[in-house]
Amino acid sequence: MKLTHKIVFVVLGVTLMAIILFGSITALWSTKSFNSYLAQEKGAKEESLAEWAAIGYKSVGWDFVYSLRQSTGGRGMMMHRGLFSQERTLICDKTGTVYYDSEGILKQQSLESLLDATPIMVDGKTIGYVTIETPASSKIASLRQSFTKSLTKIFWVNGIIASVLAVAFGLILSFDLRKRIELLNEATTKLIEGDLCAEVQVIGDDELTNLAKAFNQMVKKLAANDRARQNLFNDVAHELRTPLSILRGNVEAMQFGVVETTPERIASLNDELIRLTSLVRELQEIGLAEAGELKLERTNEKLSEIFSDLQTIFEAELDAKDILLDLDFEDTSLMVDRNRLQQILINIISNALRFTPKNGKIRITVTEDENKAKYIFTVFNNGRHIDKADLEHIFDRFYKIDYSRTREKNGSGLGLSIAKAYVESHGGEIFARNIPSGVEFVFTIKKNLA
Repeated sequence: MKLTHKIVFVVLGVTLMAIILFGSITALWSTKSFNSYLAQEKGAKEESLAEWAAIGYKSVGWDFVYSLRQSTGGRGMMMHRGLFSQERTLICDKTGTVYYDSEGILKQQSLESLLDATPIMVDGKTIGYVTIETPASSKIASLRQSFTKSLTKIFWVNGIIASVLAVAFGLILSFDLRKRIELLNEATTKLIEGDLCAEVQVIGDDELTNLAKAFNQMVKKLAANDRARQNLFNDVAHELRTPLSILRGNVEAMQFGVVETTPERIASLNDELIRLTSLVRELQEIGLAEAGELKLERTNEKLSEIFSDLQTIFEAELDAKDILLDLDFEDTSLMVDRNRLQQILINIISNALRFTPKNGKIRITVTEDENKAKYIFTVFNNGRHIDKADLEHIFDRFYKIDYSRTREKNGSGLGLSIAKAYVESHGGEIFARNIPSGVEFVFTIKKNLA
């Protein structure tokens, strides 16, 4: 069954059930109200006649009924003949003996039949009863039948109109839904076939609209990942090409005796091998971290010891450029993978040293967040601001910033990518931002990492 048929059947079914339920309740309530009105009217007539009969009984006893039988213009007929011309009126005593019957039958009434009759009260005592019956052939009975038929007719007319409207609205709704789902299905088919530009048209403002937007975001993300994958292959090939070319050229030269095999050349080739090994290891570490498979060897480490090692590592380079390394922290113990935390700081500080001018300043601050659940590391340098376009990609693999402020282009371009991977493996996040006095790299480390 197609979606259009399903929607139409559901809307029509719900409409018909609502009509049947509402119509039944309405008919039942209306009939009950109409019958109640007739009963109240009948009771009012009986009470009026009972009061008049009580007055007549006080005057002449039961002989007052003769005025009803014989008079054509007496008080009783003046008051009641016009009202009861379509009804049978009975007046009897409390034993059921009928003194007046508008149809002249005068049949003895049983006591059970008088239970619903209106009593004739004289001096607080019941001396008889008045009852009014509606024959099936009377106008009132016809009115009841007519009322019931009218309700039934209204019910069916409303049902037909509502059904037609339900089908119309169902078709309109199904057309809109089907169109948007077909667009989404078409875009999904293109995506399966490899078209990473297959975005779906966004229509309306509802859940399907949100689905279309999410689909488009997914397509953009897949396209970006595909570009990143292609760039990664190209970057890896580029980074491997140079050391491999050097190794191959030197090995072939020594193999054919073009150059002499010397310890210096062997050392140069070994340096290239170390570079290749380091590059492969860094790529492997990033891959493990992104896959969530990087194993951390967490131990209880003091910040003072970690920063002491950093000062020793960068002492010569800091002195060469007259750069001040300022440390601002409260000595505390952290449950971290010490080697990887040091590598994070080394990579960020190395990047800061590359762009910090002579006689500049690098400041490292460690604080806790408001919930005391994370440590916040802030590495500041007073170098030039990073372009906005570079800030978006600074942690991408093999991404290098080429400013006129520096001529250093060495490095694999993986340092900040590795720092990001190690930070995320510690349950934290990292970002860079420009501030008025320079640039800050900020990353967090969770205290209690499962």
